Amino acid sequence: MGHRLLAAAALMMLTTASAWAENEGVPTVKTPDPDRVEAQMEDTIDDIKSYSVEQKNQAMQTARHALDDLDQQITYLQSDIDSKWQDLSQQTRLKKQKALAALKDQQQALEQRYQALQDAGADNWEAAKVQFEQSWQAAKRGWEKLTAPASADDNPS
Repeated sequence: MGHRLLAAAALMMLTTASAWAENEGVPTVKTPDPDRVEAQMEDTIDDIKSYSVEQKNQAMQTARHALDDLDQQITYLQSDIDSKWQDLSQQTRLKKQKALAALKDQQQALEQRYQALQDAGADNWEAAKVQFEQSWQAAKRGWEKLTAPASADDNPS
């Protein structure tokens, strides 16, 4: 009886170890939903535009949360692109690289506008919101360009 128990335990350990090994090295990549991200981006800017200078703290919390979410979505998207890299044509790869670099530049500009929004006072709050909105819209266009469906000639033959 002791040998059976020992054999069962060894078999259980072996199957558990092999199951773990099968998943090892396989990244769990969350694929972003471009439509959801675009809708959230639109909602965010609408919210921020509605805040008065007296509601600056709420505006800053909304903006920070949205910037952090955008950063995370860009990371997910980059991982998704990387995982499909071999399936893309050379032309599509170049387009994706260029669009991703542009989006990251827009993201940096957006961070600067966030800082300006944070530093804004009653005398320049509205102007800072407009500048933040312009940067936000540029980032949104960058996101849309990067997530646009590939055309039929973009796939390798």
